[in-house]
Amino acid sequence: RFVILGILFKIIYSLDNGLGRTPQMGWNSWNKFGCNINEELIISTIDALNSSGLLEAGYKYINLDDCWQNSRDENGTILPDYNAFPNGIKPLVDYAHSKGLLFGLYSDAGTNTCAGRPGSLGYEEIDAKTYAEWEVDYLKYDNCYNEGKPSKERYPVMRDALNKTGRAIFYSLCQWGEEDVPTWGKDVGNSWRTTGDIGDNWNSMVSIIDTNDKSYQYGGPGGWNDPDMLEVGNGGMTLTEYKTHFGLWAISKAPLLIGCDITTMGKDIKDILTNLEIIAINQDSLGEQGRKIKIKEAIPEGKGPDLVPSKLFINECNGRIEQKWYIERDQSIRNNDENLCIDIPDCNQKDITVQTYTCHVGSILYCEWSTNQQWIYSNQTIISRMNTSKCLDIFNHTGPDVQTHECNGNESQIWEYNEEEHTLKNNGKCLSSLVEYGKVEIWAGNLSDKSYAVLLINRASYRANINISWEEIGFKEKNATLRDLWEKTDLGEFTDGYNITLDSHDSQMLKVTPIKDEDGGDEDDEEDGGSSGQAFVIVGIVFGCLIILINR
Repeated sequence: RFVILGILFKIIYSLDNGLGRTPQMGWNSWNKFGCNINEELIISTIDALNSSGLLEAGYKYINLDDCWQNSRDENGTILPDYNAFPNGIKPLVDYAHSKGLLFGLYSDAGTNTCAGRPGSLGYEEIDAKTYAEWEVDYLKYDNCYNEGKPSKERYPVMRDALNKTGRAIFYSLCQWGEEDVPTWGKDVGNSWRTTGDIGDNWNSMVSIIDTNDKSYQYGGPGGWNDPDMLEVGNGGMTLTEYKTHFGLWAISKAPLLIGCDITTMGKDIKDILTNLEIIAINQDSLGEQGRKIKIKEAIPEGKGPDLVPSKLFINECNGRIEQKWYIERDQSIRNNDENLCIDIPDCNQKDITVQTYTCHVGSILYCEWSTNQQWIYSNQTIISRMNTSKCLDIFNHTGPDVQTHECNGNESQIWEYNEEEHTLKNNGKCLSSLVEYGKVEIWAGNLSDKSYAVLLINRASYRANINISWEEIGFKEKNATLRDLWEKTDLGEFTDGYNITLDSHDSQMLKVTPIKDEDGGDEDDEEDGGSSGQAFVIVGIVFGCLIILINR
């Protein structure tokens, strides 16, 4: 009996809005505009969503983030900022609906929003009732000013208040991934943030998606892992990086919430956001989150480690070739390889960690005749020819990193060159070079038509090869057909695997369809049928027990 009551309790106290069968798609104001939102901006964005092809591509929500609200009246009802929204919120909702869109608002499970506007803690039923009266379709619910109360206590209160209104309102938990929310979020919301806020740069984006990937098993129809909104089009990444960003969110079944100004976006950005074949991966009815299945060393195109930037540091002397240096007449300092030179990355004039890189001294293509690879060795100091005020220096006096720094004659800038050993020593330790290969990644996930979505990513800082085998993806067939989803091109049939060379931070999204062997059966169909039958039996048992309990 207690088991049955537990099942019934879970059914009753859970989100019951029928929404989120696929990840939500739309637009949100925060990443681009922050608190600088107003009625005119929202109307123009509604018009742009409707007329640009974004709505047709699936972007149906238009969501106002923080700063639309200002105060409460004497009854506790939330009031908009009438300076920014002179006609209130309801007319905007009606206008969005008239254009075929759905409308979303933002609040906070705290006393205030993150921008200091009134939060909903203690006002959950009043606010939910207000949203329903305005015919709002979506609520993003943040986590600031929460008085230290656990999320598991605060977020279900708004869930229940939304359920009570009788209006289906998508419930998005912006809870920053705290308190292991992926393990319980599906009982409370339609999506839940797994991370902190995204930034419009490569390092932030890949860090965010790496964190989100750890919870891949918890997302699915009705509730999704949310690694935050898209930065595509905001200007902090290259077009190549934005394509990779979008591909990662798509295969991860993440919400696709545009965060740029769509009224001014260019064709290149629109082409990324409206690629229907990529969107189809995200919206696939199976709802299985794709994940990172393999990390490999990024082998550079061409041959040899000379194409890979390598780190410089000080280390105990060991006589190995990475500690052999040659001070040449052309003022380069070359590693034992002879084609690797001490190099200041990107001709940077500031203090920066130095590296070894392919020698190009004398070339007019780099840093004023390649002076970023030329050094003056004088009085046991190594002075940059590109900027003679900078010397080779041990970071923070103790290292191990080696950098350029203002010449000061300190011990950290004293280098003893031994012409017989070909070593450069500082305080008994040797200057060392270590090739650090970047990484390439394979992401994959099952699709409803029994094909596979596969995303190949070069996370290295150089052009590199990447190869995959069908076994790595997870199927046993020998042959498969491939389609490039960015190029919308069939690539043909491939045996055992596939390889490609990608530029730094570039990616390729593939749809891989195994070709069944002639004698191969389709055991999955039988397994699926068995699972479906078991599901019906379970549902029948639950409802049968409910009837028995009611009769008692």
